[in-house]
Amino acid sequence: MKKYLFLSIAFAANMSLAALPEYNAPEILARANIKDGYNLPPLSFLNNTSPIINDRGDVAFKLMAVEGENNQALWVKTAEDQNGKIIYVAPDERFLTEPESISENGKIAFNLYDEGVTDGLFILDVNTLKVDQVLSPDNLPIQFYTYPQLKNNGRIYFRATDDANDRIFYEFAGKNLNKIIAEGVESSGIKSSYLFRPTVNDSGVIAFKSRMGERGQWDESNPDSILTLTQSTDPKAPSNSYKAVTIARDKDSDPRSPFLGFGNTVSLSKHGVISFTATSLESKKEIVLAKDGTLKPVAIEGQNDISEIEMFGSRVNDSGTVLFRAKNTEGKRGLYLATEEGVKRLIGEGDEIMTDVGPAKILHNPNYPGFGGDVHMNEKGDIVFYCLIVSNPDNKELGSAVFKLSPVR
Repeated sequence: MKKYLFLSIAFAANMSLAALPEYNAPEILARANIKDGYNLPPLSFLNNTSPIINDRGDVAFKLMAVEGENNQALWVKTAEDQNGKIIYVAPDERFLTEPESISENGKIAFNLYDEGVTDGLFILDVNTLKVDQVLSPDNLPIQFYTYPQLKNNGRIYFRATDDANDRIFYEFAGKNLNKIIAEGVESSGIKSSYLFRPTVNDSGVIAFKSRMGERGQWDESNPDSILTLTQSTDPKAPSNSYKAVTIARDKDSDPRSPFLGFGNTVSLSKHGVISFTATSLESKKEIVLAKDGTLKPVAIEGQNDISEIEMFGSRVNDSGTVLFRAKNTEGKRGLYLATEEGVKRLIGEGDEIMTDVGPAKILHNPNYPGFGGDVHMNEKGDIVFYCLIVSNPDNKELGSAVFKLSPVR
């Protein structure tokens, strides 16, 4: 049976900033440019990269090219490193998935692939630089491995696409590959026509958006839900079975819903706090926090100088602090924090920022975004982000860079 979690809806108003943390000035971690770079060799390129940071403070991101060659690579800075470095370069004619997570003992799961071919799933140990292949497509009906997430207990969760072009969530534990849920078949009391990007915490809880219906029913008119899957503890349940809980449903699912629809990415904290982007009945996007049995919009377009919430995934931690990207009323993109107590802009396009070559600015160009990729935040509130930078005040290109923001402690 499908289990529903009925949540009360509380609507946000203009709120105080008192409970929001203060942050130190951004710290540059790496800069890519044609002629020079910082912690990267010349002719290395970043493009809308999505850096990640774990609770230890280890940072990782993907490069699109290294030293003028079209080889993708992984860059890592551990908490003990003064700088950071490229620790893995993909073979010729192979692409890398973006790193989704880095475990506390320094391991990253990734997929190597090219057009129409996958090499399987790999684990990189950032301390020893050893790479192990843990899953091969041989004898498996898997065409693509996406969003692989290696947790602290060594288990890997990912979304696969099979020979029939259906998406499936898998758990890989030791030598066991366990199917969790698949499109087009009833599983855990639900039937999904499309499974969107999953997010998994160290307890093995999976949060995601699902389009409900029969196989191939992908039209926007089909009902959408925000769900979690938790491994069942019922001794009478089959082994490796999961319990589904519905966090939110759109108006196509439930005429009483306050949501017209949802963004495609759900964020999940260590102990189960959830955030997601929704569209209200007034057609305004909002950042919704699911915490302690309630759903509460904590940021809404048209409030707190926000003109548009961008459709990139938000990030939430156990304190209920949500990080997201939005535009202000001047149309400048920025990074924002929101809690139940308030909304705060951290940094945005046109703002001054210190780099390895001195004072600079984040690019502000109405025709080109100064920020790219997903932002990331750990449980301590440390934030990493990607942006384009120019010199100050003459606006000469300085390349693309990854920065870290740390709260004042």
